[in-house]
Amino acid sequence: MRFALTILAFAFATPAAAATCRDVITAEAGRHVQAAAKTLATCARRHVDCDADPASAAKLASAAARLRSKVADVCCGGDLTCGTPDDVALATIGWTTGFCPNLDHHDCNNLIDSPGDVATCLVCLGRAAAEDLIALAAPPSNPALARCTAALPKAVSKLAVSTSKALAACWAARGAGAHANPCPVPGDGRAAAALATASARAAKVVCRACGGADHACGGGDDVSPATLGLPSVCPAVTVPGGAACGGPVTTLADLVACADCVASHDVECADHAAVPAFVPYPGECASPPGTCAPGVECTSAADCPAGYACLDNGSGTTRYCVGPTCAVDGECDGGAVCLQYCTFAGCAARRCVCPGFACGAEEVCIDDGGLACRQLCTGDADCPPPLGVCVNSTFASGLCIDSHPCD
Repeated sequence: MRFALTILAFAFATPAAAATCRDVITAEAGRHVQAAAKTLATCARRHVDCDADPASAAKLASAAARLRSKVADVCCGGDLTCGTPDDVALATIGWTTGFCPNLDHHDCNNLIDSPGDVATCLVCLGRAAAEDLIALAAPPSNPALARCTAALPKAVSKLAVSTSKALAACWAARGAGAHANPCPVPGDGRAAAALATASARAAKVVCRACGGADHACGGGDDVSPATLGLPSVCPAVTVPGGAACGGPVTTLADLVACADCVASHDVECADHAAVPAFVPYPGECASPPGTCAPGVECTSAADCPAGYACLDNGSGTTRYCVGPTCAVDGECDGGAVCLQYCTFAGCAARRCVCPGFACGAEEVCIDDGGLACRQLCTGDADCPPPLGVCVNSTFASGLCIDSHPCD
């Protein structure tokens, strides 16, 4: 058995194995986006919170689990466990930045140290893309406009699914050597036409359901976005290499155009994040990175410098920017310092941390009314004199009562 595992580990070090891993990541990321969009659209039509609805939450969890499982199966060696030495090397599949690239102002920039982290990243990005898009076409319940309010999220969901499928097919063709182009344009020669067809189909469905007696957009009897309770301004995002979406949304035609533009932005961004071996992540997809502000906690990934993630240290109350692994302070950008990274789960490798949150070994920086370093403990014997008291040790999250300011 050990010999067989060794052979498997060797196989996963080959270029062919890396290509298989890359292609599976691309395909499964697309399937996840499609599943998330369908489920969120169904919730929007039913006017329920997906996360609070057991059946819907289970579907979302299942889609995420499938992505993680497929990645582990083909990218994480003979032991099928990500983060072990027989994983496919991240550099061979294009994941060299060390962090998830985020989407707009969401919180998707976890640190990337293994293919499993790639899967976590793509689960976050796929859900974020689907949420942004469906939210744009999810009006409140209105029995008088039931046909229109049901058609909107369904049409937008189908647009997202069709866009994702066309892009996935285009990248699959590139992975197979059929072309060497970026997708969708010039792509495989089919993706652009497929996207145009999907866009026209979505517009037709919305206009037929919401366009009044003539079932067409542009007439005086159209249902207006204001009547539907939808935003009056289109999100100020940009399609990668394409149009800007921002602007007023006062007519049904404006709403259709906005949904089409945002769908292209969200789905193409989630898609492009999954193929760093082929194209760099578009600048149109991520908000400008934040900066290290000494002693200031982050609320999302968008607050952190490029390459840093906004992480919770396990307390549920303290989040700050954590960067790549390091050996000395000089390897950290933006004035960050290099210290052992400690959470309530314990201490791990040294990482770059923004100033104001640094502590010594076996200590965590926690905000319990003010930022302070507290030593992790499992009993009073772990805590230094003169106090020598460990609080909450029976809950596996013990902290010594002694404290000093975070650096």
